[in-house]
Amino acid sequence: MAPKAVQGHFCELPERGVKLYYEIQGPMRRDFQGDKEEVLFLLLGSVADLRKTTDQQFVNAGVGMLKVFAYDHRNSGRSTIKDEPCTMEDYADDAAALLQAVMPDRRPVSVMGVSFGAMVAQHLALRHPQLIKKLVLCCGPSGGEGGMSYPIHEWYVPGVSMEDRVVRRIFQANSSRDDAWKERCKSEWEMVHTLLLRDEKVGLEEPLRQVGIQRQLEARRGHDTWQRLPELQKIETLVCGSPEDQITPVELLEKMANRVGCEKKLDFEGGHAFPAADAKCMPFINDWLRRPRESATNGHSILWPLGAIWQPMV
Repeated sequence: MAPKAVQGHFCELPERGVKLYYEIQGPMRRDFQGDKEEVLFLLLGSVADLRKTTDQQFVNAGVGMLKVFAYDHRNSGRSTIKDEPCTMEDYADDAAALLQAVMPDRRPVSVMGVSFGAMVAQHLALRHPQLIKKLVLCCGPSGGEGGMSYPIHEWYVPGVSMEDRVVRRIFQANSSRDDAWKERCKSEWEMVHTLLLRDEKVGLEEPLRQVGIQRQLEARRGHDTWQRLPELQKIETLVCGSPEDQITPVELLEKMANRVGCEKKLDFEGGHAFPAADAKCMPFINDWLRRPRESATNGHSILWPLGAIWQPMV
């Protein structure tokens, strides 16, 4: 069942000097509604925009089972864009302020970050641990000594066309994609290329759009939580990845999970977009989020039979 159209909202955060756009929807499945409802605060990736089809796919993957609370970071989407320096700490404090303003009676909540969102989520957990019940980090490394994701800021330098950027993203995000794949799977190539190119054009003519992208990428380049990662041991954490991901290789995620001493599942399919691309991912995460804390096994991967946790969306 496809999610219904959702009415978005803006939240003024005077203390942060920004207005953030957000959407809340789900859960759609009745067996996860009512007293079984679980809030998932979803932090999306670099230059994400809830108007983009590819970013909405991450939301759509979870709304059947979870109450998904997603938003546009500052300097992206419909949120405030400011031509001034900002840091990963700023993005984390934005997230904390938004969560406290919109859901004052539901905290702590489960938090899931994807790519850049996983980097923000690390800073959020370190700076505001009281807001988080469980933490899921997808394809976002620690930075610093733990290693950093592919330097996507190189895709946004002068001389790199929109077309070139889209093609680079397609191949970098998934190692199963190469020239042979492009020739063999022409319809899939055309679909992915068309969607990404269309998303690249969203908001293109809006004032300060390109400035906002550069400000966010500057903050991303400064991401580093490596020294403080052991502090996350007080929060039940799951690190997820895909061996096909060439933007954030699983080796970096393995290193991060080992330093935290948390659970990890690094065999999802679909490359960098695995939370949306692998139909088994969100059901697994949904089950993990609902599992009682006392049954956790810190420091070890949980390799449950997928048939025990996967149910078709209805």
